[in-house]
Amino acid sequence: MVSDLAFARSQGASVDLVTYLNELAGRAHGAIYSAPGPSLGGIRTFLLRDFPALFHSNLKYIVAAAVVFALGSILGLYSVDAGLDWGEWLAPKKVDPAEMSSRIMTNNIKVTIIAFATGVSAGVLTVYVLFSNGAMLSVVAASQTASQRAKLWTFVAPHGVIELTAIFIAGGAGLMIGCAIIAPGNLRRADAIRVAAGKALRLFAGTIPMLIVAGAIEGFISPSSIPSWSKFVFSGLTGLALILYFGFAGRDAAAFENS
Repeated sequence: MVSDLAFARSQGASVDLVTYLNELAGRAHGAIYSAPGPSLGGIRTFLLRDFPALFHSNLKYIVAAAVVFALGSILGLYSVDAGLDWGEWLAPKKVDPAEMSSRIMTNNIKVTIIAFATGVSAGVLTVYVLFSNGAMLSVVAASQTASQRAKLWTFVAPHGVIELTAIFIAGGAGLMIGCAIIAPGNLRRADAIRVAAGKALRLFAGTIPMLIVAGAIEGFISPSSIPSWSKFVFSGLTGLALILYFGFAGRDAAAFENS
C-alpha cells in the first residue's frame, strides 16, 4: 500500500487518488500497529501539526463557509436598513444587550456543531445554517441603539474572533462532505465520502479546543469590568494568534499531503 502511494505521487496522480491511498495506508498502519489510545503526545501532534495541516489543505472550503456567512450578514444589514419585518423577527429591539449577547454565543456553539453535521445533506443545510446565522448576527447588531450596540460588541469582541473562526472551520468541514457527495471525482462516491468524512471529522475535532478557549474567555474576560478598549485590543491579539498559528503550524505536513 505504501509503495502504491509512493508510485502514485511519483507519477503525478490526481489529488483525490493520492488522498484516498494515503487514507488507506494510514488505516492499514493503524490496524497493524494499534496504539492504546489518545496520549498527550498524540494530542500535541494533532494540535501543532495535523489540525493546522488540515486547515491549510482544505482552506477553500473554510473560505467558502466564511463567504456564505458574510453574504448572510450583508443581507441582514440590508433587511434592517430597508425596514423588512423579518429582520425585526430575528432580533427584537427590546431585548437586553447582555441577554442578546448570551443568546448569540450559545447559538454559535450550536451552529458550529450543526454546520458540520448537516454536511450529509450534500452541503445544502450547511449553507443555510451559515447564511441564516450570518444574517441573524448582523440583524442583532444593526437593530440595537448606539449604546446597546457598543455594549454588545464590547462583550462579544474578546471571544468572538475565535468562535467565528471555529464556525467557519466546522462549516468548511460540512461543505467538504457535501462536495464529496455531489462531485466524488475519480473515486467511487462511497469512497469519496469516506475520505472526506475522515478529514472533516478531524477538522471539526480541532474546533473543540477553540470553543473551550472561547468559552473560558467569555466567562472571565468578556463580562469583566476592564476598559472597553482593552477588550478590543485583546480581540485583536486573539486574531493575531490565530493568524500565526494557522500561518506557520502544520505547513510542511500540508505540503506533503498535497504533493
